[in-house]
Amino acid sequence: MPNLLSALRIALMPAVLLTAVGGSKPWFVGLLVAALLTDAFDGFLARRLHAESELGRKLDSLADYLVMITGIAGIALLWPDIMRRELAWVATGLVAFFAVVIYGFVRLGRAPCYHTWASKILAVACGPTLIPLLAEWSAVPFHGVMTLLVLCGAEEILIATLVPWHVGEMPTVWHAWRLRRTVRR
Repeated sequence: MPNLLSALRIALMPAVLLTAVGGSKPWFVGLLVAALLTDAFDGFLARRLHAESELGRKLDSLADYLVMITGIAGIALLWPDIMRRELAWVATGLVAFFAVVIYGFVRLGRAPCYHTWASKILAVACGPTLIPLLAEWSAVPFHGVMTLLVLCGAEEILIATLVPWHVGEMPTVWHAWRLRRTVRR
């Protein structure tokens, strides 16, 4: 069931992009919200049903990458003025996000897919910050999430540095430090 939710999130992305290309803000937002909700529940269900797996982590991460890229593309198409105004923040977030993936491939030979506590908080917090941003009420919540994304990326790079082998889930850098100390003994 959790893997089906991740697969559904992936399957929704062409429709999300098509609604943006077609200029439909309500459909774009509705489908993007549906995709983000599957992200909130797939990990919860995996833990609850004891169905956690390496495949599930990879599928979830792939879905996260696609949702982010599709969401940014859709926002750029539907709200170009906001995208121009927030481009530095969006670019910073993208660099932080993909720096982890690139560093993981260089250091570990694969994307890390740690699913840290910070990344889980980020996944839940990201969607709601788009409401005040796209409604042009305030960009402050979005800026906060982008700042958290940079910190989350730094933590995941530090984890990959401390634990130079792939370990799957790693809640925090503190857990990575403990694992490294245990293995050294």
